[in-house]
Amino acid sequence: MSTVVRAPASTANLGPGFDCAAAALDLWNELHVEEGEPVVTVEGEGAGEVPQDADHLALRAFSLVAPTKGYRFRFVNRIPLERGLGSSAATIAAGLVAGAAVAGRQFSHDELLELGLPLEGHPDNLAAALRGGVCLIWRNGAGPHAVRIATELPLIPIVVVPSSRVNTLESRSRLPETLSHQDATAAAAQAAMLGAAIAAGDASLLADAFHDRLHEPYRAQDAPLLEELRAQPVEGAVGVTLSGSGPSVVVWAAMGSGSEVTAELERRYPDARVFRLKVTDRGAST
Repeated sequence: MSTVVRAPASTANLGPGFDCAAAALDLWNELHVEEGEPVVTVEGEGAGEVPQDADHLALRAFSLVAPTKGYRFRFVNRIPLERGLGSSAATIAAGLVAGAAVAGRQFSHDELLELGLPLEGHPDNLAAALRGGVCLIWRNGAGPHAVRIATELPLIPIVVVPSSRVNTLESRSRLPETLSHQDATAAAAQAAMLGAAIAAGDASLLADAFHDRLHEPYRAQDAPLLEELRAQPVEGAVGVTLSGSGPSVVVWAAMGSGSEVTAELERRYPDARVFRLKVTDRGAST
């Protein structure tokens, strides 16, 4: 028996949707599970860095729904680590889906989300990795909940990935414990605008929504590309957001301008990796 699961990258927050919005991107990690002597191999991103035993995040997720004994695991990773693109969420989502497939068990997306959260801690990335599309995440009553509100966006996400890394916990430590009433009001308005723009598929409204006052200003020192690209925007781009806690940024290009914006970003940042992507409507699946 052989099971192959693909899980997507994700970009969380989308500007003002702090900890409650994320989009799945068509950059994929793969998990191959076969019956046999327990072996873990990792190819691509993270090879030589991530654990190659039961401590691997995917195996820990897998073990929540099925025993790992008697299986060999091979990872083909394309999502950069610690760059704000949801690599850990994709890994956990792949492990959960693979475990469910091997065990022949059915879980709802919310059930998988709740199972995986103790390993991930970021429901926005994990929800997008499990469901695909653009997701909103919230907690009302027991357990986390998520819904996919769109399968695509009316702008092109072009991700610029620098060589530097950011630790999420360190990045979060820079956020203030309180905000002024003025900033809180502005943040709520932008978040409402973001949700409306995504649901309506309105490119102009979405571009106007890409202004945050909750987290991006405080994380700017860890993500210099954010301020650089806002101060000197690329022609054809309509907005720039920090991807998760960074340091990667997403440059949002108008439809029809993707090639030109990508080429200019590659020219400006020859030492960075530039991915011209799209929002994928598929989450982790076999």
